[in-house]
Amino acid sequence: MISNIAGRWISHMSEEIRAYAVKQDVVDYNAENLVMLQAQLINKDYVGKVMVEKVSKDAKSYAAGKYYIPGVAINFGEHPVEAGHRILTEELEVEDREIRYISTQSHWNDEKKHWYVLFIFETVDPLTEDEMKNTCEGIDELVYFDLEDATNENSTQGLIDIREAMRNPGKTYI
Repeated sequence: MISNIAGRWISHMSEEIRAYAVKQDVVDYNAENLVMLQAQLINKDYVGKVMVEKVSKDAKSYAAGKYYIPGVAINFGEHPVEAGHRILTEELEVEDREIRYISTQSHWNDEKKHWYVLFIFETVDPLTEDEMKNTCEGIDELVYFDLEDATNENSTQGLIDIREAMRNPGKTYI
């Protein structure tokens, strides 16, 4: 079959080729076939450990009591760089600072049927000691963590996926 889509001729369209158009104010994390655009922020100390948040043990979340790399869902129409800065000012509640784009990652969660497209940024400088003490609601602590120590028992699958993708740049995970 040949189709004219937006002025381009596309051949061999099938049920396996899908497009997603999403505009919503609230993300339904329980939906199947969810496409999630996120910004994640890597902040390293001077010895290369990565700053992670430890989710409160009493949180009503799969992440309760586990470490994860700070990140946010990208709002509809928001540029990924804006979302990267929002991690600093809204999620971590620290002073905004210079960030650099380092990579894009693609992850598939077969259990939830979620596809995550992550825009990974890094800060130029580590957080200060005072900033590390400033945990926001739902977070027990901010710590610098060796990603090699991440396990399914102490870390979210997202943190482990990001670590694995950093080990194997360019690998497609879906």
